Amino acid sequence: FDQSPNIQDNEHAIICISDADVIQPLISSQLERRCSRCLDHNEELSQEDVSSFDSTGMFYFTPPRQIEDAIIDANLLRDHRASFRVKRTIQDQTTAFKHPLHFKDHVIVCLHADKTSPSIGLQNLIMPLRASSFHRRELPTIVFVTELDYIRKEWDMISTFPDIYILNGSPINPYNLKLISIQDCRQCVIMSMLDHGNVDKYLVDKSSVLCALSIRQIEMKSAGLISARSLTRKSRIESDMTQLKVTHHNRIHTLTTLTIDSNVQYVEQGYTDEADLQFFLTTPFASGAAFADSVLDCLLSCAYYNNNAVDLLRNILMGGIDLQLEKVLAEGKRFVQCETPEILRKRNRARVALVEIRDLIPDIDSRYAQLRYQ
Repeated sequence: FDQSPNIQDNEHAIICISDADVIQPLISSQLERRCSRCLDHNEELSQEDVSSFDSTGMFYFTPPRQIEDAIIDANLLRDHRASFRVKRTIQDQTTAFKHPLHFKDHVIVCLHADKTSPSIGLQNLIMPLRASSFHRRELPTIVFVTELDYIRKEWDMISTFPDIYILNGSPINPYNLKLISIQDCRQCVIMSMLDHGNVDKYLVDKSSVLCALSIRQIEMKSAGLISARSLTRKSRIESDMTQLKVTHHNRIHTLTTLTIDSNVQYVEQGYTDEADLQFFLTTPFASGAAFADSVLDCLLSCAYYNNNAVDLLRNILMGGIDLQLEKVLAEGKRFVQCETPEILRKRNRARVALVEIRDLIPDIDSRYAQLRYQ
């Protein structure tokens, strides 16, 4: 394992086991050190070139690309993985590639669709991830795993967003997911436009469920047994249990979209006893591993009785309501490059962050005041 020299004296330090591709710390009774990758949200936005943003100042921008420039060469990734595995050598760095040879901390979108599937508006999925309120270094690379014939229909609307790539192939194939380093991704979103014509409601989400189970198989193959003492430099409890084995695996964060609420029991195999619970009370929904169309129905009902609900969602996702942006979206136009520096003042707005809660509820109650709901 690879241990940083600046944490030699810290008995609570998290050790990165690069050989096992572990990116999440193991569950431990010891307190964990604050992750150095956490960004200070009070940090001022760095100065960026005007050409890096669109005309509304709300999103990052790049000149429109041809879809061929965004297609990932699977053969190139396969050769790179083979050479790296055998001799750990990298090809000539002077060679310019259209895409990275290794992806890390990226967002994977597993989209089950074909050329006959209707458009779903991928632009709405990408816009919050390319908001100008973020630092440039915070923008994750987005990789679509889908049929190329389908994404061609929507490419014109998403071609101006930076760092977007396409892997032509089936998301159910685990080899396609391993090529783009799914073990190192920040989030994997699973969506399906297929199987909606099935009469049997249990088969409506077949493609999404099979893809989620395929990813779980990748997790299981990356799991292993490691001696507990080899994970920490020093243990508080001195004992002779040197042969203690702990199971660990690299958890792949997935978000599976479902059409039928009851199919949530198949997404996470460990929660089959929650089949009789409402979707909003299930563990996959509470943990952010599943999302259903019924959630949108609830939001629509809230918007009917409270018109501020839509404005709240816009502020959360887009960071505010902008008239110029509303005009562009209403007319279905493609984003163009920013021309005036004054428009970049819109960067100082709300930001969305995914915060992981590591403390248990009893620990929170013992250290903080009691929560009150009205």
